[in-house]
Amino acid sequence: MTGGRIALVALAMLAGLASAAAQDEQTPPPAPPAVPSLEQIAQEKQQLPDYVPLDVNFRIGIVGDFKKELKLETGTTTQIKSPLILIDPRTGKPGVYAKNFPARIVGSSRNGVWVVGITPSGAVEGSSGSRSKECAVSLNLNDSSIKMIAEFPTHSNFQALFAPTDNKVIYYCINEPGAENAITRYDLQTQKAEPLPAEGNRFYLFGLTQRQPGGVWASDPLSTKELPILDLYDLQTGAVLQSVSFPGVSEVVAQPSGDNLLALVSSGAEASLGYYSTADSTFHQVPKLVLTRPSVKWLRTGMTVIAKESTVTQDRFLSVDLATGEARELFSGMFKVAYWDISPNDDALVFIIDSPDAPILFVVPLDPKQTTVNRIRLVDVTNISWIGCLNPPSGGSWLDRIMPF
Repeated sequence: MTGGRIALVALAMLAGLASAAAQDEQTPPPAPPAVPSLEQIAQEKQQLPDYVPLDVNFRIGIVGDFKKELKLETGTTTQIKSPLILIDPRTGKPGVYAKNFPARIVGSSRNGVWVVGITPSGAVEGSSGSRSKECAVSLNLNDSSIKMIAEFPTHSNFQALFAPTDNKVIYYCINEPGAENAITRYDLQTQKAEPLPAEGNRFYLFGLTQRQPGGVWASDPLSTKELPILDLYDLQTGAVLQSVSFPGVSEVVAQPSGDNLLALVSSGAEASLGYYSTADSTFHQVPKLVLTRPSVKWLRTGMTVIAKESTVTQDRFLSVDLATGEARELFSGMFKVAYWDISPNDDALVFIIDSPDAPILFVVPLDPKQTTVNRIRLVDVTNISWIGCLNPPSGGSWLDRIMPF
């Protein structure tokens, strides 16, 4: 390249640089990025995707603490109520049935009229009011009446099972020695109690059978027998109709019909599943399936269970076919689940994350063709003590009594 050409190239480069410098002088520098305020960040965190309506027929019941500030002449005070919140999973809209129902619900009737809960004695009319005692109470959702069923020490393990053929009858046990050691048939409407003449030190209830003669599966944790044994007690005579031993089993879960008994065998954090068929007295191991710290619930129909696995970093739900061992993942999240339940017609799984101050409710359809996962933020509700699925009554009734939340 000759000297003249080099000079021309240099002049062109200098001209380009000068032109760019002139443009830089005319164009203002870009503005710094806007930093959102803490209020904006908090608002964005509260925003959830739009709720997708579901074609289901049940209600989600939740009991938790609701704080409300009251302004008095002497200053401001905080009032804490425990409302029974009812959420319609078809729309995601919450309502309130009872403004204050400070109870842990342990059972509900299939027709949606009755619930049974446990509450401190001080909150129950007619109780001793002792701080060291609790009461089992019934709530009739149709007329809002609350009645005491029994009072017992706070360390007791009260259990209640609704009769398969009568929505107003429960079978309960307090799991206390002495005179209170009994399985009791109790009519919630007449408040009539009839102890079942069954022999045992203490009782732990697993489920009722729907086939005749009716029976209740129960174990005696203080039995002198070495192996875990479940006995089927006749609901009329208290006689033992059938006994099943489960050597090495860590947990037993009875099918809602009482026809099969699911057994969990644990080794450290891992567990395998099997089930005992009462029809032919045979035990079946679920093939090719190992779960991590599982909790399991039966579907109302069929040989399928929902299992919640819990690891250090996440919880997940699986639908497990007991006959084949095939497991289908329903949901997995990097958080811990506090409470969960299955809808009465086996069409949805509902659960709430373990977050005392910011709980989020999830509604997951069990139909594999539906991929919708709905989330509902429970604003101003903390310390959830119970979540469950309730059947709405036919003809309205307590549905008409729900107040806006």
